[in-house]
Amino acid sequence: MDKQIAGLIIRPQNRAEDLEAILAINAQAFGKGRGTPAFQALRSSADDIVSLVAERQGEVIGHVFFSPVTLESEPPLGGMGLGELAVAPDWQRQGVGKALTEAGIHALRAAHCPFVIVIGVPAYYPRLGFQVGGEYGLKCQWEVPPESFMVRILDPIALGDRTGVARYRDV
Repeated sequence: MDKQIAGLIIRPQNRAEDLEAILAINAQAFGKGRGTPAFQALRSSADDIVSLVAERQGEVIGHVFFSPVTLESEPPLGGMGLGELAVAPDWQRQGVGKALTEAGIHALRAAHCPFVIVIGVPAYYPRLGFQVGGEYGLKCQWEVPPESFMVRILDPIALGDRTGVARYRDV
């Protein structure tokens, strides 16, 4: 069980200084500029994203970003893709990433989102409830190792027996 981090606040990314903190965390966690341009474009052009930050004592220590995806099925079905999840190195392995993801999933459930996909580390995301997408007949739009493309079903009735390619929104 993850320990609770005293004073951890999870809130929407809505302050001017949040983006600078997110870019710094991404650079620390993944290397400078990794993935950032596409997510920057989505942040500035879309109003249907979910972007949350974890803050402790006024400092942003992590963030999660979800953007719209479409399952190309009959009929097509909209869902969300977990695009960025990053935690400042000093705060990793303490439950911040899990808390951010669960807060985002909670918001998506409330918005009746049927599924969330992620392309990520197969050793990490199953702990957050994700399963290999291929087990549900879902495929990624890009060629990635099958075990790296995962889905978390939020509404199995809405998903039904649909299968197909899950496509992130073009920026």
